[in-house]
Amino acid sequence: MENYNLQLAEEVLRNARITGELSDSSIVKYRDSIKKFFSVVGDKPFEELQKVDFDDFILKMRDGGASNSRIANVISAVKCVINNLQINNMIKNTLDLGKVKKPKIGRREVLYFSEEDIKRFLEAIDSDNLKGKIRQYRAKAFFYFLLRTGARIGEALSVNTEDINRQNKEVQIIGKGNKARTLFLTDDLLKRIDQYLALRKDKNKALFATLNGKARWQQTDVGRSFRRYKKLSGVNSRFKTHTLRHTFASQYLMRGAGINVVQTALGHSDAVTTLKYYAGAVNKEKVREMINDSHFDFIPKAALEQEKTKGVQ
Repeated sequence: MENYNLQLAEEVLRNARITGELSDSSIVKYRDSIKKFFSVVGDKPFEELQKVDFDDFILKMRDGGASNSRIANVISAVKCVINNLQINNMIKNTLDLGKVKKPKIGRREVLYFSEEDIKRFLEAIDSDNLKGKIRQYRAKAFFYFLLRTGARIGEALSVNTEDINRQNKEVQIIGKGNKARTLFLTDDLLKRIDQYLALRKDKNKALFATLNGKARWQQTDVGRSFRRYKKLSGVNSRFKTHTLRHTFASQYLMRGAGINVVQTALGHSDAVTTLKYYAGAVNKEKVREMINDSHFDFIPKAALEQEKTKGVQ
C-alpha cells in the first residue's frame, strides 16, 4: 500500500512540476515529507486517512524530538497532495483538510548580512587559492546576482545568458508559483557577469554553468560553494545561501525603500508576506539606531560628566 501511496504522490508532484506550481527543490522536499508521514502513521491508503492520523503523527514526531517546523512542513506537504488527489477525483477521501491542524511555529529572527559581512564574504572569494580563476568569477557573479536582485537560488540558476536584456538592464524570470517577474540588473552586477562569461569556453545556454560547461550549475554545488566562502570569511555560521535574499530585502527596507516596492522585487503575492518576514529585522535595527542616537538621549549630560569625574561607585 505504501508503494501505491507514493505512486499517487509522484503523479501529483509530476503535474506540479509541469505546471510550475512547485520548484524542483520543493518537489524533493515534498517527496521526503510524504515518505516520512507514512513511515510514522503506518501503511494506510490516502483515502482512509482521518484527522486522528495527523494528530497521532504530531504526537509521535514530538516524542521523537522533531521540531514544530519539521512537523508542520510534513503535514503541509501531505495536505497539498491529498487536496490535489481529491480535486482530480483520484481518491474518494472526504477528509475536511481545513480541520487538520499544524503545530504553531514561533517566528524566527531573520538573519541578514551586514555591510561588513558582505565585504568579508566577497573578499574571501577574491582571496580563494583554489585553482581556476573561472571558479572564483562564477561564485562572485552568482552571489552578486542574489544580493543585487533578491532572486531565489533556483530562479538565478534558471536564467540563460540570452535572457539578459542589456539595453534595459533586466531579465525576465518565472518565479515561485509559476509567476513571471522582472529582475533588474545593476552596472556592477553586469560587470561581474561579463568577467565570468569572458572566461567561459563552452556554448551552454545557462548563465551559470558547471566548470566544464556541460550542464547548468546545481543548487547542491551552490550550497557547497557558499559554505566554503562562509567559512573562509568568518561570517555568522548560521547564514545560509537564502540569507542573501533576506539581505537584499532587509537592507533595502532599512534604507527606506517602500514595502510594496520590496514586495514586488521579491515576487511576494502581497505586502503582508513581506512584512511577516522582515518587519522584525528592520524594527530591531531601527531600535538600535534610536538607542545610539544622541538626539534621543534623555539622561542629562551634567549627570554623566559628574559620574565620569567621581567614578562609578
